[in-house]
Amino acid sequence: MRDAGKIAAGDSAAERSGSEATSSEFVRINANGPDGRGLPATIHDDSDTALQGALCPHAYTAYRDPSGVFTAGVWACDAGTLKIENLAIDEACYLIEGEVIITDRHGNSERFVAGEAFLLKRGFVGTWHMPCPILKYNAMFKR
Repeated sequence: MRDAGKIAAGDSAAERSGSEATSSEFVRINANGPDGRGLPATIHDDSDTALQGALCPHAYTAYRDPSGVFTAGVWACDAGTLKIENLAIDEACYLIEGEVIITDRHGNSERFVAGEAFLLKRGFVGTWHMPCPILKYNAMFKR
């Protein structure tokens, strides 16, 4: 999920799917992909294991700082459940479309819907369940 999209700067599937270079001091993050014609297909990050569904992730990294520590972009996936093991980054998410139910290793669970934002902390272990396809903006920080 991070996600993906869970993204570890410098080695993630989403970053390999097509980052845009920029010379201005601001960056547009287009939910429809770098050219507005859809998000490139990608693979799940190493910390994510598809338990059910979640077979077609798409993503792009709109920005990566020069050190590779901070990235921002878009991630989408079909319905399904991902097991997340020891998330390598802190990830802020804003859900554009869909719904996600996040459950941590202790059984604590939260449901987020389109228009809501949340943060997954580095080291997270749990599940990321998408009862329907999702689309999200994300910003990731690798310490």
